[in-house]
Amino acid sequence: MNSITARFALVLAAVGWGGATTATKYALDGFGPSTLLLVKLAAAALVLWAVLAVRGAPRLTRRGRLAWLGLFEPTLAYGALTLGLAYTTATNAALLGASEACFVVALAAVFLKERIGARSLIGLLLAFVGVLLIEEAFAVSPSFTFGDMIILAGNLAAAIYVILAAKVAPTVDTLSMTAYQFLWGAAMSVPFAVFQWSTGREALPVDVPWQFWAVAVTIGGLGFAGSFLLYNHVIRFIPAGLAGVTLNLVPLFGVLTAIVFLGEDLTVWTFTGGVAVIAGIMMFPSDAGDHGVLRQPGVDGAHSPGSEASTREDDRPRQPDRDLEQSDDTRRRDTRDGERVLEGR
Repeated sequence: MNSITARFALVLAAVGWGGATTATKYALDGFGPSTLLLVKLAAAALVLWAVLAVRGAPRLTRRGRLAWLGLFEPTLAYGALTLGLAYTTATNAALLGASEACFVVALAAVFLKERIGARSLIGLLLAFVGVLLIEEAFAVSPSFTFGDMIILAGNLAAAIYVILAAKVAPTVDTLSMTAYQFLWGAAMSVPFAVFQWSTGREALPVDVPWQFWAVAVTIGGLGFAGSFLLYNHVIRFIPAGLAGVTLNLVPLFGVLTAIVFLGEDLTVWTFTGGVAVIAGIMMFPSDAGDHGVLRQPGVDGAHSPGSEASTREDDRPRQPDRDLEQSDDTRRRDTRDGERVLEGR
């Protein structure tokens, strides 16, 4: 695959993730939030497992760890997105979705003991101001909404997933990990949907018009699973930094599709805040294995120059440990993929 084709495919993945937010907003006219979540996750799981069956599924251990990943994303993250869109605009949801990267940086600093770099700190502050602008916090009458708060909570859940996935991805095939996540996610969403049906808060989807079914299935099959598969295929042919920058276009595509297909308005506050959020996210380092933070010495298996692992018993030349080098390369690649497989809101 040449560079131009790879970049075009990566943009298509960003369009799929960004457009999924707009499509979800539209599909809520036909489905209740819990029902729609179940349909989307089931469709994504079917596509991922079909691809996994064709490619061949490696034997996995500790599947329970993948259940935890599935709980935070897609269940909580996508569930919050779907519910939040019932109370806010697709434009707000798309722009607020960029806040996930801010949560990742903060959580990595707290739980992974990673020091926030100067650029990342500036980016965090800029993105935070952007969120306040989107919510019109500086206006005479601020417009904080219940839906926006749910969206932010979902982004926090997605950020927790990223931190957990960074630990799991080095030992698990990326496609298998994501297939299990969506399988667990679909299974975990069933009780919520059944509860809503049994209490009459949501109707069984037997009378939902076909166009809403088509959109819901497309969100899961193409917007979620398709974008993931496309991204993880083309990431091998382009620099990781370019991939990171391109993924920052996801909120932009979410806004554009909301304006074009839903007729939503783009206020001055929302536009200015969106620019600030995206600019803040682009301040983060683009290194594939970086959360936007600086690793402390000795973290992540790094050895200091004077450590026991880096010293030799003699000065004779020795062959490099190729297995270790390959393991490190695989870890960095898988961690990168694990961090990005579900950034589709």
